[in-house]
Amino acid sequence: MGARRLLKKERGRGDGRSARNGPSLNRQVLHGGLGAVVLAFALWGGMALPSPVAAQTWSTTQYERQIRGETELRVEVEYGMGTVTLLPAGAGVLYRARVRYDEEGFTPIHDFRPGVLRVGVEGSSRRTSLRRGEQEGELTLRLSRELPLRLKMEFGAVRSELDLGGLHLQQLDLSTGASDTRVRVSEPNPGELERANFKVGAAAFVATDLGRLNAREIDVEAGVGDVRLELGGLTRSQTRVRAKMGLGSLEIRVPDTAGVRMTRSTFLSSVNAPGLERNGNVYVSPNWDRAEVQVEIHVESAFGSVSILPIR
Repeated sequence: MGARRLLKKERGRGDGRSARNGPSLNRQVLHGGLGAVVLAFALWGGMALPSPVAAQTWSTTQYERQIRGETELRVEVEYGMGTVTLLPAGAGVLYRARVRYDEEGFTPIHDFRPGVLRVGVEGSSRRTSLRRGEQEGELTLRLSRELPLRLKMEFGAVRSELDLGGLHLQQLDLSTGASDTRVRVSEPNPGELERANFKVGAAAFVATDLGRLNAREIDVEAGVGDVRLELGGLTRSQTRVRAKMGLGSLEIRVPDTAGVRMTRSTFLSSVNAPGLERNGNVYVSPNWDRAEVQVEIHVESAFGSVSILPIR
């Protein structure tokens, strides 16, 4: 397929729990609704579902491809349990992936076709071994900054650190389950992004310097948890933020020089928006009409708190 499988090593056995064959664990966690969220919390908290005791066999596999005339790349990442790190790649590299996984219940995904990459891990095991301090699967992915990217990521019970700095993003979709996710944009997107979509399950989610995405619209839908969005690095004259929160806290931070207008639709949620003038369900900063950079925020929240605060 043109991509190289570089190595497979770090094999070793350790105590663990393993499993009978069954439906893909990725699919259970990512697409199983409320039951999957409960399962993901069980995994995250270290609860072990009944299963036979068996050993674990850990392996590491790497894949890499250089740029060879590609003009764009669509990337699909699917990862059910463990840790994920995303970083920009070095010059000339289209992608580089390193996957560490337990062979007893998981299989690495690597499928490259011209202009399309699918990467991650598939699991058919019902074993759970995500207790903190124990070994867990890992995915480290580096992507090119030299051509346009359409990036879609689906995570289950995952801890992730995602640096989108300098990636030429034309599409961005991130969906998480019971996860702890940190997103940062360390360098500006050289292109223009129509919409950045974040769908957060039962999770802690922090995203910083989102203004550098150069997105017309940022959409966030969260179920249960704590969500913090920081819009540092804004240069667009107008940016729209749409946030829908079920239960938990939502904090949005905006540069103090930007004009802000927030419209809310809340049930049993408190609103903290210092410096904004309220008129019914609309909150507006005094500099809205004259600000060179404007942020329009629409918030729906059922239970919890909403804060709109400045970045100093």
